[in-house]
Amino acid sequence: MGVVTASRPRVLYVDDEDDVREVFAAVFEGDFDVVTVQNGPDALQLMAREPGFDVLVSDMRMEPMKGSELLARAYDQFRDVPRILLTGFSDHGDLADAVNLGHVWAYVQKPWDAEQLRLTITRAYESRNLELENKRLVEELRAANRGLRDDVEAVQRTAVRPKLQVSSPAMAKVLEQVIAVAGTEANVLLYGDTGVGKELVAAAIHERSQRKRGRFVAQNLAALPPELMTSELFGHVKGAFTGAQASRRGLFELADGGTLFLDEIGEAPMALQAMLLRALESREIWPVGSSDPRRVDLRIIAATNRDLLSDAQAGSFRLDLYYRLAVAPIHIPPLRARPEDVRGLGQPMLEATARRMNRPLPRVTDPAWRALEQHAWPGNVRELSNLMERLVIYHAGHEVDVDDLGLPVVPESGASQVRLGPPAEVPPSPASTAQLPALSGDPPSSKRGPWDIVLKFPDAGTTFDELEKEILSQVLTRADGNQSRAARSLGLSESTLRSRLKRLGLKGP
Repeated sequence: MGVVTASRPRVLYVDDEDDVREVFAAVFEGDFDVVTVQNGPDALQLMAREPGFDVLVSDMRMEPMKGSELLARAYDQFRDVPRILLTGFSDHGDLADAVNLGHVWAYVQKPWDAEQLRLTITRAYESRNLELENKRLVEELRAANRGLRDDVEAVQRTAVRPKLQVSSPAMAKVLEQVIAVAGTEANVLLYGDTGVGKELVAAAIHERSQRKRGRFVAQNLAALPPELMTSELFGHVKGAFTGAQASRRGLFELADGGTLFLDEIGEAPMALQAMLLRALESREIWPVGSSDPRRVDLRIIAATNRDLLSDAQAGSFRLDLYYRLAVAPIHIPPLRARPEDVRGLGQPMLEATARRMNRPLPRVTDPAWRALEQHAWPGNVRELSNLMERLVIYHAGHEVDVDDLGLPVVPESGASQVRLGPPAEVPPSPASTAQLPALSGDPPSSKRGPWDIVLKFPDAGTTFDELEKEILSQVLTRADGNQSRAARSLGLSESTLRSRLKRLGLKGP
């Protein structure tokens, strides 16, 4: 009586003797789905044409291909199909080849016993099923691990952030816009100086929206190499490029159902801009190397410190993408324009840093807070956070007065004087001025010389673009038109300097 299995194994039997094939089929047709062929080449062609054989059984002595050679080729081409060899007593040399090259699952000596061969085939089939199930479970585990890794990345990206603090009229207006846009599905473009807290505003929009139960995923595009941006945003499939050993979800999929915040959107290359535009219009993404699109449902909040409309008019940013992103533009004012927010932002930062470092909280005096409110904050909220951390490091548990802050001197006349280098030994001039450090290689001096930059602030006011234009013009002049040297003195890359020169209409001296 045959062994009962959950399903009938499909067995391919190869033998060049017609009567032996007929006997094999007659004996085992009640237990297996038997297919017979008369030689090795036919067997390989059939297995390639009709996948799904569970066990391969072959005689040893056949023409034009021996059983040992057939099993070796089957091992190379159909490795998951177990191979059984029927062999006589005189086939020792060929049997060694079959074991070493064909990796036979078992061999049965002829003349074979029906019960023994039936049991061998059944066990080979069951062993194959166990191996396939094991591979399936391993792949599921790997997929789960990849998903867990992506989830960990998402959690890291969505770590608890400081809440948006509003004390000034300028930020109260921003909050009004946040509340107005949060209840819609409109894409938002946040713009303002570097470090003003655009990510905090984006998070505030997400937390007040209907997508607040979804993820808030943030990415600064300037932090990504251009060649990795597409894969990072849209994901990739296994084998899409060298090193893609597994499929990976991109940020669009991680943020599905939530909000994707793309900072420094102006750094996106033109090719990526086209992909972003298509994703925004179709709500579909194409992972790198995939032949099928994937639907996504998310909101995009983009941010920039550049004038994207001017960039679009200059041809460096897609105008159609700009209008897709800037459905609801919100300007985030710099910290110097909202001094009322300095204490409201700084105190929670100070307390959070002290807790994180497990140090006593410094006590900032009222005169020190007033000095902070008068500071120009060229680094905006990021500079304030840096200063609060420094106070915890150097003044933990102590009182912090004005002299402990290390801020530039602000004249009592009210005209701002901002030095980014060490304090000057000469008194400030009556005119409102701003001085920058000397270029690399310029001689140091305590007196104002030809390497100093002086900015005049007209009583009628001016724009930051005009101030930046004047700074760059003077830096280029004293650098003798050398853009590399000028860029180094300003802490910029040469490409960033060229971009700003182009935007401001400067070509150098």
